[in-house]
This record gives sequence, structure tokens and C-alpha cells, in this order.
Amino acid sequence: MYFGAHVGSGGGVWKAIDQGVELGCEAVQFFAGSPRTWAPTVYKERDAARFREARAASPIRFVVIHTIYLINLASAKEDFYENSVVSLVGAVAAAEQLGADAIVTHIGSHQGAGFADGLERVRTALLRALDQCADAGVRVLLENTAGAGGTMGVNFAELAAMIEAVDGDQRVGLCLDSAHLFEAGYELRTRAGLDDMLAQLAATAGRDRLAMMHLNDSKTPLGSNRDRHENIGEGMLGRDAFAHLVNHPALADVPGILEVPGFAGEGPDRANVQILHELQET
Repeated sequence: MYFGAHVGSGGGVWKAIDQGVELGCEAVQFFAGSPRTWAPTVYKERDAARFREARAASPIRFVVIHTIYLINLASAKEDFYENSVVSLVGAVAAAEQLGADAIVTHIGSHQGAGFADGLERVRTALLRALDQCADAGVRVLLENTAGAGGTMGVNFAELAAMIEAVDGDQRVGLCLDSAHLFEAGYELRTRAGLDDMLAQLAATAGRDRLAMMHLNDSKTPLGSNRDRHENIGEGMLGRDAFAHLVNHPALADVPGILEVPGFAGEGPDRANVQILHELQET
């Protein structure tokens, strides 16, 4: 596994690369614009070119755009749903401009309508996004959830159903969040538990769908269904869980991206990146 972090891109999108390098990363994740507004980001070509040049001159191996927090691809509220789909498509377009490898999105909640109803809306949204990236190399990655409030993607069967709903399009992949997995009931604190999780993934969505991980410790216990991130080794997963993750041979080529609060409360930091390196066997 190689490591990255969620970084800022204010003041010029190319600065995301600079921040990643400063933290000792080989992967970066960032928002294209404000995470709390609907307006899609369209970069000036000179800014996109500067980003591509900065990346080419850096050790950054993987770049992913995280969609905004507002998105709900399963919403039955038509205006909200349409805004969500437009935002998803806009993220794909931004990623294409920058030459990013992927976007990653929270899927949203069916809000009591049931998984089957939510699935049909997710299918339509994904097909529109895939149509946008028909000629691009951008992948659309679905993130698993901790499981509160009717959220979609709480287990591998649900994630597999979403992939199947778009006829298994290879451009659809997965981002698995370690905290969300644990909070949804997957025991990652032992090597046996991690092996079991990966076996379940292989038997459902397929291990080849795993394009990246979010590496976050959890403030809440196993099966809590409460999404709360903690710094590596400071939460209920603990250092041993991350030692198993970063050294597992099945995850050797997977980028692991931090979304932790940081030891100074300012987001992912060099100290968290360093802990991951220290846990990795050489």
C-alpha cells in the first residue's frame, strides 16, 4: 500500500500537489470547489495545465476528487436529486480536466423508501456520470458507509448491486473506508478479520473493484453505525488494525488516503502519514 491524504486546493488547484508532497504523500484527494455548494467547478485551462505539470514533476501516483457532501444519489426529492446528479457529472468533468484518476462519492440515503427504490435512482445517476466520462480514463468510485439513516452501501452486497445495476461497467469501482467498515460491523483489528472482509469483497463486488481506501481510525465501536473519524492509532481500531491493512499483500498496490482530524485538529498531517510508514514492514 502507498499513502496519501485529503488536502486543500484553495489558492490554485495545483497547490493540492504541493501540499501532498509536503506531507510525504504519493496520493492526494481534494474537493473541486466548496464541499457545501452545488455549483460545479470548471477550471481555467491554464490552471488545469499547471496542475498536470505539478503532478508530473512530483512523486504523486494517484489523484482523486471527492464529490461534495450534499450529494444524495438515492433521494426521492426531485430537485435535490437533480442537483446531486449534476454535481456528480461536474466532478467527473473536473477530474477529466485535471487528468485525475478518479472521483469518489458518498452515495446517499434512500430516506426510508427502501434499498430497491434507491438503487434505481443510483443507477440512473451513475449512467449519466459514465456517459460524461465515456472518452476519459476517470473512474467513478463508490464509498461504503457506516450504515446510519438508510444510507446506501453499508455492505458489499449493496455495493455489488449498484455495480450490477450499470451492467458491471469497469469504470465503476470502490473506495473502502476503514472506519466505515469497522462501524458497519467488519472486524479489522485482527488479520483473520481483515482476511474475512477481503474474502467477502471478492465473493460479491470483486476485489478488482477496490481502487483505493480511506485510512481512518474510528471514534466509535465495532458495529456502531456512527461515522466518526480519529487519528491513526488513537481510536477503537488501533495501530494493530492499520499494521494488518498496510502490510496485506492483496492491498500492495492500493492507495490509502487519510481523512483524519490531525493531531493539531487541522486535518491529515505528516505525523499520521509517518505512523503509516512506521507500521509498514520493509
